[in-house]
Amino acid sequence: MISAVFATSMCLSGCGGSISKEDFASNFAKSTGSQSSLSEEQAICIGENIYTEAGEEQITEMDGQLSESTTIPKELIAPVAKAGPRCAGAGDVLREQLETQDITAEQVDCIVEAINNDEELNQQVWDCLLYTSPSPRDRTRSRMPSSA
Repeated sequence: MISAVFATSMCLSGCGGSISKEDFASNFAKSTGSQSSLSEEQAICIGENIYTEAGEEQITEMDGQLSESTTIPKELIAPVAKAGPRCAGAGDVLREQLETQDITAEQVDCIVEAINNDEELNQQVWDCLLYTSPSPRDRTRSRMPSSA
């Protein structure tokens, strides 16, 4: 779920060359758009934090890979894992999925609040969403690094 949201059409500078933090964040927010439960403000915040974590050089080097990717490149998993909790609660990201379960709206709200209000739990859920997303080539394998 997270891979599809964050990696969809992250076309950056389009012509090679470097990309600014603001342009990356704006393009990131546009790419997540309607496919995400994130607000535009949250998506821009995540984009800015990914750029800061990864650095201009790495983002620029990955320009073509990002625009063609349907998953988050492994080089950006750690920056996304750090950026996500700074800008959005993992509970907010999960809300739509929770609402499809056989639980009440009050239970959904309770779960979302519990995740969002606990810094450690919020980080753990972001890590789970990112590191356990299956590769599109092999839906049976986890992307959890052996050191995690």
